[in-house]
Amino acid sequence: MKSLAKKLENIFSAVAFAESGEFETAVRMIGEEPALIRRVQSIKNEVDLSITNLTMMALSFAEDGEYEKALEIMKEVEIRLEALKEELRNEVISLSELSAQT
Repeated sequence: MKSLAKKLENIFSAVAFAESGEFETAVRMIGEEPALIRRVQSIKNEVDLSITNLTMMALSFAEDGEYEKALEIMKEVEIRLEALKEELRNEVISLSELSAQT
């Protein structure tokens, strides 16, 4: 039971690091969970592509004085980040349930 508690603690810590953008740290913390590592990498790739592109677009609009459009785009970034965080949480819960069954 102690081993399971430690494993869950590592997984939840890794999620916290992944949510804050520290993907490499998250991957190191969950080295024995390949499914979660793949999911963290997938989320990292999605964040790198879509979030970065949207943020750069928002910056361009803000530089041009179109603050309302920039704010609208950044709200979309926030929505996407929240969805990714929730998806990662659900993934961790699923893996935790699988680990508890074994």
